[in-house]
Amino acid sequence: MIDARRHRPAQSSRLLRAAVLGLLLLALALLAGCGEGSGGSGGSQSSASEAHEETGVTGEEAAEQAVRAKQRAAEARSVKAEEAALAAKRQREEAAIAKAQAQAQAGGSAKKKHVHRSRKNSSSKHSATGKEKKKSSKKTKGSTETAAEKAARQKFAAEEAQEVAAFKRRQKQEGAR
Repeated sequence: MIDARRHRPAQSSRLLRAAVLGLLLLALALLAGCGEGSGGSGGSQSSASEAHEETGVTGEEAAEQAVRAKQRAAEARSVKAEEAALAAKRQREEAAIAKAQAQAQAGGSAKKKHVHRSRKNSSSKHSATGKEKKKSSKKTKGSTETAAEKAARQKFAAEEAQEVAAFKRRQKQEGAR
């Protein structure tokens, strides 16, 4: 993310332009002072001032190009940092999914329920009627995927879609340049 307090392209470009303009004016003033003392003809002075104007324009353009190059480099660094963060996040999520799958294959949950053991030589509290109650067991339908795995998979798919969209936007922006 770009911090608004640290990176203000409009203000920095204005300051840079003002500094370049000040330097150009100073250079022109120095050169104009040197030209008067040389005793040259008027025609040579006008051609010299035209040459200085041309160099001023190219100097300003060069400064603007340098600013644009710095901005492009900063953009490239931020894109690389963003991609690295997304890659790290993707690796963490993949590791979490792999861990969840390993736990599911290993025998379910990590927490085990305590088993009630009957005591020997104790009188039974329940009457022995001979009828046994059948415990209803829930049958799982469909996939064996847990809710956490499903949520992680959906989140991963959404982030992948966002990455693809960001990549396409960057490609489109680079193509427009």
